[in-house]
Formats: sequence, structure tokens, C-alpha cells
Amino acid sequence: MPDDDNDNQQSSSEPQDFIFNYHRAKLALGLTLFEFHDAIKEGDGKRLHDLYRFLLLLYKANHKTKYAYVSLLYLVKIEVILSESNSHNLIWNRFFNKNGSIAGNIPLDLRMEQLNKIVKTMWRSLGANLNEESATRLANTTESMELILEKLDDDCQLSKLEGYRSKGNPELAVAKITKDLMNIYAFRHQSGRRGHPSFPRFPSSLLEKLDYRDLHTWMTDLIKTWESIYELNRAE
Repeated sequence: MPDDDNDNQQSSSEPQDFIFNYHRAKLALGLTLFEFHDAIKEGDGKRLHDLYRFLLLLYKANHKTKYAYVSLLYLVKIEVILSESNSHNLIWNRFFNKNGSIAGNIPLDLRMEQLNKIVKTMWRSLGANLNEESATRLANTTESMELILEKLDDDCQLSKLEGYRSKGNPELAVAKITKDLMNIYAFRHQSGRRGHPSFPRFPSSLLEKLDYRDLHTWMTDLIKTWESIYELNRAE
């Protein structure tokens, strides 16, 4: 694992270790993704909100324009566009926990996908009888139909998944990856070490490519645009 001494070893004049850079950045990204998914499972809207601040920079640094745009808009809505009550709802009302289990939350959009799957299955069963009226009538029975399906599963003693699929046993894969990393001393800084062939000159930071002047200009321009749009909406 990297430590403070490793950071001190890398001065601007010292040759970089691109193997170390790659695996340290990969570990940082992996821990960020783990934190993101764990915040969702725990229903921790505040932690997820804080993560979006970092992800905004990560998206912008890697030219993921659409993701950066929606992340910034989300943060601006929380801070200045929405009322205090609506901001609170946007932060915390983002999860669904069907069984009330610990760390059993899923995103609301995933919940919507689950309901859509039920609706589409019922629509297909109509065949040639599918029309706007019948489709609407069935869509209004989605929750009741879901309860019926769950009751049938219980009667048939079918096992059910509570929000997340089983990932199997990762121990063998983790052991193999750990062994490979130890064999190449991935987290021990060695000045001048060449990178992997696919990533020969990997930067030392995930935000290495971030242009802060461009970021400031981009954010300022968007905020000015949104200010006029949302002021117009309030006036209406």
C-alpha cells in the first residue's frame, strides 16, 4: 500500500514510476467507486452529495462533458436553485429499500427499471389486444401485480434476491490479483520504472489533466446560463 514516504519520494525533478502511478490511481478510483456504491446501499445522501463534488472534477478532467454537466447542475440546484425543503428531498430521497434491511438500499432509477420490466411483461401478454387504454389499465396495477408475483414465489418456495445480485466468491480472484501486484512491487515506488505497454506514461494523479482555468470559466458560464433560465421559470 502507498504511504506518505512514497509521495515525498516523487519530486518534480525525479523520474516518475509509471507502474506505481497506474496502480495507485487505479486503487484510488476503485475506492471511490466502492464509496459511491456503499453510500447508495446505506442510503447516505450526504455522503453521496460529497462524492459528486469529486466526481465532477474527475468527469471534467477526463472530458466526460455530459456527466460533468449533470453533476454541476445537481450541485447548483442543491445550493441555490431549489428551496431548502426541496434541496433536502433531492439529497435524501434518492433510494429505495423494499425490505427495510441494513445496507439494502438501491437507487430510485433502478427501482423504476424493475417496475418497467413488470409493465412491459404485462403488455406483451396482451398481444394484439394492446392499445392505449389497456396499456394504461395494466400500468396502474403494477404494484398489485408485483405483490401477486412475490406471493407466488413464496408459495413455490423460490429464493428471492433482496435488491442486489450475488457476486459469488471473489477470494480466488482477489488472491491472484494480490499475488500479481506483489510480484511486480506495484505499490513500491521505483524511480524511472517504465509503465505497462498499454499505459506507458500514466499520470500520478486522477486529476492530472484538469485545467482549473478552463474549469472556472466553464462553471461560471453555465451558472450564468442557468441563472437566467431558472429566474424565468420562477417569474412564470
